[in-house]
Amino acid sequence: MTTVANPTNIDISDNTDGIEDIVKQIKNSSSDSVLKNGQKDNSPPSGLSRTKTSINISEEKVANISASEEKGSRQRKEASYVGWKQIGGWEESDALTAEDELLDLNKETPLDNFIPDKFYGDWYHSVAIFAIGGILSFTIGYFKLPLSITFFVIIVSSVFYRISVKTYRASIRDLVQREFTVQNIDDDYESMEWVNNFLDKFWPKIEPNVSQMVVAQVNDLLATNEQIPAFIKALWIDQFTLGVKPPRIDLVKTFQNTDNDVVVMDWGVSFTPHDLTDLNAKQMKNFINQKCVIKAKLFGLTLPVSVSDIAFKATARISLKLMTPFPHVETANVQLLEVPDIDFYALLFGDSIFNTEVLAIPGLMTMIQKMAKKYMAPMLLPPFSLQFNIPQLLSGSALSIGVLEVTVKNAKNIRRASTLVGDSIDPYLMFEINGKKTGKTRIVRDTLNPVWNETLYILLGTFTDPLSITLWDKREKLKDKVLGRIEYNLNSLHDAHFQRNINVNFLRNSRSVGELNLDLHFYPTLTPKVLPDGTEEGSPDLNTGISKIVIEEAYGLDKPGNKVCAYVEVYSAGELLFSTDKAEGIDVIKWNKSYESVIMDRRKTKYKIVVKNSKNGEVISSTLQSLNDLIDRTEIDRKRIPLNNCKGQLKITVYWKPVAMDLGSSAIAYTPPIGVVRIFINKAWDLKNLETIGKIDPYVNVLVNGVPKGRTPEIEQTLSPVWNTAIYVAVTSPNQRITLDCMDVETADTDRSVGKVDLKVLDLFQKDENDKYMKIINDEPITSRLITKKGIKGSIRYSTSFYPALPVLTLEEIEDLDQIKEKKKKLLEKKFLTDEAQMTAEQKEKFKNQENAIQDMEEMYGNKEQLDLSQLISYNSGVLSISVLDGELPIPGLYVQAFFDANGYARFTSPKISTRTIKTGWTGDVMIKELEWSITTLRVTKHKNNNKVEECLCEVTIPTIELVKNCFYRPSFLNLAGAHTAKLMIQTSWFPIDTDTLPESDLIVNTGDLTITVKGAENLISADNNGFSDPYVKLYLNDEEDCFFKSKTQKKQLNPTWNETTTIVLDNRVNEKLRIKVMDWDAGNFNDLIGTGVISLSDVKPSGVTNMDVPITDPDGGDGGVLHLSFEFDPKYALTIKKKETKVGDFASKSLGTGLRVGTTVVGAGLGTGLKAGSTVVDTFGSVGKFGIGLFGKKKNKHDASFEPEV
Repeated sequence: MTTVANPTNIDISDNTDGIEDIVKQIKNSSSDSVLKNGQKDNSPPSGLSRTKTSINISEEKVANISASEEKGSRQRKEASYVGWKQIGGWEESDALTAEDELLDLNKETPLDNFIPDKFYGDWYHSVAIFAIGGILSFTIGYFKLPLSITFFVIIVSSVFYRISVKTYRASIRDLVQREFTVQNIDDDYESMEWVNNFLDKFWPKIEPNVSQMVVAQVNDLLATNEQIPAFIKALWIDQFTLGVKPPRIDLVKTFQNTDNDVVVMDWGVSFTPHDLTDLNAKQMKNFINQKCVIKAKLFGLTLPVSVSDIAFKATARISLKLMTPFPHVETANVQLLEVPDIDFYALLFGDSIFNTEVLAIPGLMTMIQKMAKKYMAPMLLPPFSLQFNIPQLLSGSALSIGVLEVTVKNAKNIRRASTLVGDSIDPYLMFEINGKKTGKTRIVRDTLNPVWNETLYILLGTFTDPLSITLWDKREKLKDKVLGRIEYNLNSLHDAHFQRNINVNFLRNSRSVGELNLDLHFYPTLTPKVLPDGTEEGSPDLNTGISKIVIEEAYGLDKPGNKVCAYVEVYSAGELLFSTDKAEGIDVIKWNKSYESVIMDRRKTKYKIVVKNSKNGEVISSTLQSLNDLIDRTEIDRKRIPLNNCKGQLKITVYWKPVAMDLGSSAIAYTPPIGVVRIFINKAWDLKNLETIGKIDPYVNVLVNGVPKGRTPEIEQTLSPVWNTAIYVAVTSPNQRITLDCMDVETADTDRSVGKVDLKVLDLFQKDENDKYMKIINDEPITSRLITKKGIKGSIRYSTSFYPALPVLTLEEIEDLDQIKEKKKKLLEKKFLTDEAQMTAEQKEKFKNQENAIQDMEEMYGNKEQLDLSQLISYNSGVLSISVLDGELPIPGLYVQAFFDANGYARFTSPKISTRTIKTGWTGDVMIKELEWSITTLRVTKHKNNNKVEECLCEVTIPTIELVKNCFYRPSFLNLAGAHTAKLMIQTSWFPIDTDTLPESDLIVNTGDLTITVKGAENLISADNNGFSDPYVKLYLNDEEDCFFKSKTQKKQLNPTWNETTTIVLDNRVNEKLRIKVMDWDAGNFNDLIGTGVISLSDVKPSGVTNMDVPITDPDGGDGGVLHLSFEFDPKYALTIKKKETKVGDFASKSLGTGLRVGTTVVGAGLGTGLKAGSTVVDTFGSVGKFGIGLFGKKKNKHDASFEPEV
């Protein structure tokens, strides 16, 4: 190994202030034994000591490995020396001075002054010395001269050789210095000397801390890794340093003639150790090369392995595919232009002088280089490259980048291969990527022009690996024979996802032996997009995609302390997908086996997971889990699944990425809910104020697995909002994550999060003895702290309840059940006609898999009822799902919104539709409290977050029950009208909620017009000197500062009569209150307060007339008389929202008004919203949908909406 001394002078003792900031974060994470100036506390004999280097392991890691430690697992060992200072025994007194740096490496000897220069200092002089010394030694031995003469020959030869070789090394250093000073011929490489100079300066400062971190983390892994054989009792890094010389960037070259979104660069990197020859002891302590000593304790012995003086040089080509959204790099391709040059000094049994370097074995280094080229060539050497999908890596799921749909049509003119047996050919195709089999077609009998017309779905991890298509001939009694092969480059799919009618030739011995016709369609995985305005557009909720299931570990499969050996089999639709390796353990068994697959319908995919004993194959336990439930469990980090018969738990992680595959309506089909969770959001306080001037306008978003499902109205200018709003969200499993996200309205920008909290709702999901979910009503308020990006700030109060859905079969499930019955019938007939004694093991296994698949499907649908539409809509409360399958919009770039009942905010909104024709549909759901009175509005808008009173291009409003009736059995077109027109193809489903009552505050009787008649008063107190008062009445809603009604003044009365009437619009009658002030009018002074009263509007009857006598309390708290009022409530859906005002700057256009503007009487008037603090919360229950009043007023109205059945 040839090394060259570093010509750069490094003052390693210099304490630069700037370096402290650079390494502060590294120092904080390393051992506490670091002292000032980065020096270790090493005070041993001769300046060395053993320093603790491993950091403490977290409590979580300790919990995971405590059981194995107790049973005698590997011991934890601390490193002896870490960092170049400890390895070299460096002390402050060893710092190089200016004189040390100038010290001549070639010290003169007395002979240097007498021997002419032409007799030493070149390579041939050394050869001559060895030759002369050998000849003289031979001559002395041949003539049997005294051995003492040989001693003088050795002395003279050694001294002369030392002088010659030192001079030779000095000439090499001079040559190197000359190379640095001579100007190179111009090339197109870019200089990175500024980076190299920076590393040269600071590397000795940060290296001890970096080495400390490496050793601490690696030793932890070595102590806990269960893949290491058990006979190794301890394995650790005992000595480690990266040396004082940093890696070096030799060259960088950027190619110019590339596409605008592609960057191609060549990088040259090297890592060369110092040349330590001709250095004195002090210099040796300052120039430390890389060194790593690993020790293993096995069979009572401690065996060290030492690797030092590591050198390498590599040149790589990197290609970056750029994109606009974050992280701005879509793919990165890495290619090594040649096999890297790697050299090192390795000793198997430590640094003993009796060891021999491993690489000194003849031919070993050459073999290593040849093997490296053999295994690296198919991945990293030209023309191959390793591709990284950056967004996929950042997502943390490590799934494939998409699904490749291969439609195999036919092959033509297949040429036979030479064979000794028969002339018939039974061709089939095998598909492979990077040596892994990914698909296979059926066998076509006896033809040279086979027709398949099959579609296969292949997981694609990268575009760089070619698709291998092998043509095989199926032979019954002999092994199958290869007829030809195709290597298809998939890079073209990156830009052109769909390629039709591809004709490629099969090759055998580089000659065409047939032609294949196929179609390729690449479907990429869909990830959340960051829009130019900074908002994140979530990925669509599709049923098609890629799943990756990871069987991690099992707990408690047997009694505590017993050793268990087991493996896991995973089945889907009765077929074995994969098996884990056999593993054993005490209390905990780990597999960490993963399986990735294409999912055609997430709703119907179920996994049967069977744990078996490795010794006898007996089933220990099993569990049946739906894919949706496993995804939800991973989402909330509830990965441990109880096994049947209480035999332990299994930890499973499932990753999911949606893929928009062209599979029709099944891709967006709705997953039936198990029920709805009612979240009553009362109020919040002490919220974080994000505004510079004024206060925030907070509202609460309710999210299920990160998808918005509903929101409260915003309350203007407050840090302590009161909402008193109930939001219902449908859930498909008990393991879904429900989040309350408190937001601040921003009219000139995207809304900002003030804080969020995940709800703990697992206790709501309980089953009865019939394995059905029960209704759980929980009115107890829950207070949670809001979590922001910078800590905890603010609190929110809410309550949660659960209403189960009636388990009913969907239309699709009814069809599946009919198919299952037919399959079962045919299977029984086939089994009856087959003699079981003559069946092969393969046939028996096939029958068993089919029976298991049928049994799993029957279990899936066994607890559901089959109801027709009339029976379904007899339930007045339920979950409505709306699927938009197709449609036409007036212009591209629009959104479709869905509004229901009195909610002024869209319940769900489509993704941005980039074309006029809707190609990819979507599905949304909503809880309908009263189907009899419910109305649905569909609107087409330009802006995603528009509310119901803001402008739209077209819309349609229709009774929800009519929508269900017309679109249940088959899709129908719905026409939207307005300034433009649109057409949507809709399919609906109705899932009844199993309840007779809902809180009255959630029904139509909670909103509408309230007519108040102020009749008169009796026994008012006297406020004037004449013994009378001049009374009038002022009415306030909740804690509003401004009254919404003021009566006329009655002169000189203590028993006045007014009979005056006013009407206000209420959006939350049950939770609102009416405040009353009776005043005395004075001509020249301020009016006096006679008395006050308060009425809870929940006491007002939802129908008919309600008369009340309200006690009036005088200012001193005494009896102030009685006020006679009359109320008449007209229930109707009323909008209580208003148009957003555009901000000027950050705050200029924020409204300073408060609360609900009253005195407005009609639906859709664009009213303000908000309740003030102190509102009384009343949660009474009413009969669902039993109130017999029309939708608008006394009579139901028909809405203009035309249905067109699907053609």
